[in-house]
Amino acid sequence: MHRRWSRVFAVASVVTPIMLGVCVGAVASGAIRADPASGRVLTGFVSPWLRPFPFAIGLLTLAIFAFLAAVYLTLETRDPDLQEDFRRRALSAAVTVGVLAFASLVLSAAGAPLIHQGLTGRLWSIPFQALTGAAAVGAIAALWVRRYTAARALAIIQVTLILWGWGAAQFPHLVVPDLTFPGTAAPASVLRVLLVALAVGAALLMPSLWYLFRIFKSGSRDEVREPGAM
Repeated sequence: MHRRWSRVFAVASVVTPIMLGVCVGAVASGAIRADPASGRVLTGFVSPWLRPFPFAIGLLTLAIFAFLAAVYLTLETRDPDLQEDFRRRALSAAVTVGVLAFASLVLSAAGAPLIHQGLTGRLWSIPFQALTGAAAVGAIAALWVRRYTAARALAIIQVTLILWGWGAAQFPHLVVPDLTFPGTAAPASVLRVLLVALAVGAALLMPSLWYLFRIFKSGSRDEVREPGAM
């Protein structure tokens, strides 16, 4: 039974990020057309999701998830052999992220022209790409010399920049090219009530999250030391 559920968890852990990336890629591709007035989808429900660009983004998302998981886990174990295994996995995933990011950029020229234009043709595009690349190289270098705290910080910066770059390239579109954020926003009265509800929900949720992290991250376990740390 344990082995069966382990396989289910493993398969779900692979399929979920791929499908998330496919959804993001399909929404950004411009192949899903919708009526701005009603929001009704006008195109087919299958073909826009089966193109090369959405699947490239799906694989990129999987690689990013694997990279973050491996980097974080280097600081979650006191076993040197296990830590070294996570380090090797993080390095492999980091290289895979770079390869798939480049492939996705190439495919976006035909598969998602708006995203391609945003990532390559705007005033901020090249400096932003250079900053993201510098964070990626820094994370790899930190992993190589076994500075796991620095690697985690740089990995966070790298992935955050990837997300912000994608959002900036796609803005103001929610579903390219027909639905925009201003065009699909709810009335101001609804947004005000939603904001209050989110604030109340956060007030209830944050203490429980704090307590959860305190249980799992408290000083009950020894601090994981980096190799060579005093």
